[in-house]
Amino acid sequence: MNKTVVKPAIIAALLQATAMQASADETVKLVCTFQHGELLIEVNYTKQTVNGATAMITDKEIVWSPPDEPDSMALINRYSGLIQISKGRSEFLGICNQATGK
Repeated sequence: MNKTVVKPAIIAALLQATAMQASADETVKLVCTFQHGELLIEVNYTKQTVNGATAMITDKEIVWSPPDEPDSMALINRYSGLIQISKGRSEFLGICNQATGK
C-alpha cells in the first residue's frame, strides 16, 4: 500500500473522530423563570458543567456555584424543575423548563 495515501487517510480519520467526540457532548439549554425575570442556563452533562462552571450532576439534582459569585449556590431539582439560588442570606426560587427553538 502506498504510504502517501495512508497518511492523509489516517489524519482525516483522526480529525473526524475528534470532531465527532466534540459534538457528542450532551448539552441542554434551560429557561429558568423567577418572579422578576429569567435565567438562561446551559447544562453540559458530558463535561459536568453549568454555564461553564463545574457542577455536581446526579439523577436527582444539579448543583453549582457561579464562579463570579463565590457566596452563592444554585440547585435544580431534576424531577420538579424547581431552582433555588442562594446569595448570602437571600434565596430566590424559580422553575426551569427546557428551552425550545434555537
